[in-house]
Amino acid sequence: MFLRDFVRRCSEKFPHETAYIDADRRTSWAEIHQRSDKLARALQDLGMRTGDRSAILSHNRIEVAEHWFACLKSGTVRAGLNWRYSTREMLHVIRDCDARLIVVEAACAESLKDHVEELASEGRILVGFGGAHDLPVDYEMLIAGTDAAPALPDLEEDGLGAIGYTSGTTGNPKGVLLSNRNLITSLVFNNMVNGYRRQDVRLYVTNPAGININTMCMNMITGMTTVLENFQAERFLDSIEEHRVTTVTVVPTMLRRIVDDVKTGHRDISSLRQVCYGTMPATPALIRDAYATLDCEFMNRYGVSESTGAVALLDNYGHLDALDDDPDLLRSVGKAMPHADIQIRDEAGKELPRGELGLVWIGGDTVMQGYLNLPELNAKTVYGKWLKTGDFGRMDERGYVFLGDRQHNMIVTGGFNVYPNAVENALAEFNGVGEVAVFGMPHPQWGEAVVAAVTVTSGADVTPAALDKHCREKVSKFEVPKHIAILPSLPRGNTDKVDKRAIQAMFAQPGKLPWEIEKESA
Repeated sequence: MFLRDFVRRCSEKFPHETAYIDADRRTSWAEIHQRSDKLARALQDLGMRTGDRSAILSHNRIEVAEHWFACLKSGTVRAGLNWRYSTREMLHVIRDCDARLIVVEAACAESLKDHVEELASEGRILVGFGGAHDLPVDYEMLIAGTDAAPALPDLEEDGLGAIGYTSGTTGNPKGVLLSNRNLITSLVFNNMVNGYRRQDVRLYVTNPAGININTMCMNMITGMTTVLENFQAERFLDSIEEHRVTTVTVVPTMLRRIVDDVKTGHRDISSLRQVCYGTMPATPALIRDAYATLDCEFMNRYGVSESTGAVALLDNYGHLDALDDDPDLLRSVGKAMPHADIQIRDEAGKELPRGELGLVWIGGDTVMQGYLNLPELNAKTVYGKWLKTGDFGRMDERGYVFLGDRQHNMIVTGGFNVYPNAVENALAEFNGVGEVAVFGMPHPQWGEAVVAAVTVTSGADVTPAALDKHCREKVSKFEVPKHIAILPSLPRGNTDKVDKRAIQAMFAQPGKLPWEIEKESA
């Protein structure tokens, strides 16, 4: 059984039910099955064969799902281009995966416009959609040009199904090789633990590049409706009201803005029964605020691109236990989901006793096959069906996983190791603090110094001095930031996470840190 089978089954069982809503456009399961069939055949007629790469550059549009379904049916390997990538990063992805065909939304075409002839000369087929474009092939003409069904190729469970590129915050984006087994296992079990049902209306606002294509198409398991939006805080609650949305998936930065927006006006979000969040730590203060503001269930999911998404879950019962009498649980990402194993190991790969801090290892059928064209990195990352992540963490006696931080985010100050999220959690507890980023900066005496950048909610009275006093009461002396800056906003990266590297670059400029000013004065 493969994912392509679910598209056909939804078409047979729910032909007239809405599969996707995109602004004023709707498509039923029968329509998207038929159109993706035609697109799959068109890809084959263009010479695309099983294993060939087909990339797509687009915002959240119905065509993203159609293209994915067509890839599944034709045996073509899908690779997503993040519309927030620089042109350099897009070209890297195209050439790294050797995409033979590139589908481009008209609104994104500007990023590649100076390279169209160059890419075409390399034998790549460029297809445009969603408005006026100057690309050689038109998407709608491809679909209209055939009535024949695709020739469904034989597939292997361990055959390559998709390449999900990472966000590129530590250099060029890396291609995560995902098998058909990886994709179907993740999709089925995530549907199960989330409790999705056919009657749900899911609002999807996350960038559709990378492995997110799997989460965008969660609905192919149950037949539920998915509303596609590109996240805008001012539109988010309007969409919930308009479409009577029942479930949403957000990152904590989005959740912060949603909670603040609900507090400022009267909204009818009574249809909302579930909020799923993840991809980065959420502070306990934010979760308590969200429960007090939004009348619904919450689920925290943890996973990485290399594990085909979520592998750990703190469900609503865990959240309620935490709010009732176990507040430490709000710092947890939950327990391993049924399809995954999680262990905490030392640097040598030996499993550590419960409670000890080490590196998070993930095992199971969703562990990637490896990174594309990076054999040396693969040798340090993938061990059979085990993945060595870059996350620090610990596991308590009950099996709850508590993340420390990303390995590369750890700050070493005066010989002490500081995990930024511990300090971020403390700062977030201060009334009036919005978003928080803690990171290390070079220091002449301590090697690295702990630095914090925060935003403040409207009308709140928050000062660096008050935050310094607060931290001295909440964290160890060496964890107290040596500089706290209040900013109007924090920069975000390709997946809407707070971009610490961009913030560090800001503070690396002359005159931004007090000890640099003192050094210049001396």
